[in-house]
Amino acid sequence: MLVEVKEKNTGSINFGVGLGSDSGAFGEISLSQRNFDIGDPPLTFDEFISGRAFRGAGQNFNLSVAPGTEVSTFTIQFGEPNLFESDVGLNARSFYRIRQFDNYQENRFAASASLSRRLGDLWSISGSGGYANIKLDNFNPNTPLEVVADQGPANLVSGGFSLQRTDTDRAIRATRGTQLELAYTYFNDISSSQNWNLVRMGGTAIFPVDEDYLGRLSTLKLNTDIGYIFGGDAPVYERMYLGGRSFRGFEYRTVSPKSQGSIGAPTSPSNNPIGGEWLFFLGSQYEFPIVGDFLNGVIFMDSGTVTSDIGFDDYRLSFGIGIRLYIPQLGPAPLAFDLGFPILKGPLDQTQVFSFSAELPF
Repeated sequence: MLVEVKEKNTGSINFGVGLGSDSGAFGEISLSQRNFDIGDPPLTFDEFISGRAFRGAGQNFNLSVAPGTEVSTFTIQFGEPNLFESDVGLNARSFYRIRQFDNYQENRFAASASLSRRLGDLWSISGSGGYANIKLDNFNPNTPLEVVADQGPANLVSGGFSLQRTDTDRAIRATRGTQLELAYTYFNDISSSQNWNLVRMGGTAIFPVDEDYLGRLSTLKLNTDIGYIFGGDAPVYERMYLGGRSFRGFEYRTVSPKSQGSIGAPTSPSNNPIGGEWLFFLGSQYEFPIVGDFLNGVIFMDSGTVTSDIGFDDYRLSFGIGIRLYIPQLGPAPLAFDLGFPILKGPLDQTQVFSFSAELPF
């Protein structure tokens, strides 16, 4: 028996554009290699050009540039699924991001590394550490005084762990199963000697509800997210927010405690969000087929709050409808368009009926 094996092309250059109510418009160019070898540098320039270097060890590498109108990100990622031929995986990531908010700009450089290991078929555990340099600038008269006070530059170091359990039937368009996660992270600002802790818990459960005569499933998804910052005062750029795609019916990040003053009006409370130390979210979404396998409808209810202390003050609730377009040629993520209508809201909340997200590779 004669067996011939030829390695297929595992590298790719991808181009895409995206548009979302939370992130504005952006484009992306990425270089990916699914069979990377960091220990195989090119010996000649010809090896590098022809693709005969940095290949063969089963590692993952990605380099992406994504400039946008509101968010611009430059990212390098590296992954080793079997570190030193063990069951432990290594993932490293570094990025520089410029994010333009309504009243200021955030500039963030971050680098992180994590070690992860599966525990049987359902559970996995990971530990991580990271560094971030953050600076806030481009203030206008409506910039909250709390943002100006945390303008930096700050140098954060962090470390933590997470525990996950997943038993969904598939990674994309799951029809049944659960996902659970518990994470703890310790932060220290070495620029000011401030430190704080973050505990985050989240869960998603998906249930099949009905199957039509064409075999198409309708599903009910329940999800919750709980976060708590304690042991110190976190700056505004590390606090928690809801709104936009994370809480439909309200503007991006505006489900949050509000500022007590701005540069232009230091003593006048405003509707500008400054983040909270306690987050609670509970939502449900029913998804059903409309046309074929590519057009689905959704009915959803989002609820929750973000406050400075543990509790359920200023609890919000919204209800809405939407559609999902599943087009394989445009990637696994659907084009999502939703109409959300607040039922319960806070006195200074900013509402947003229409929200959407769309990522289009080409």
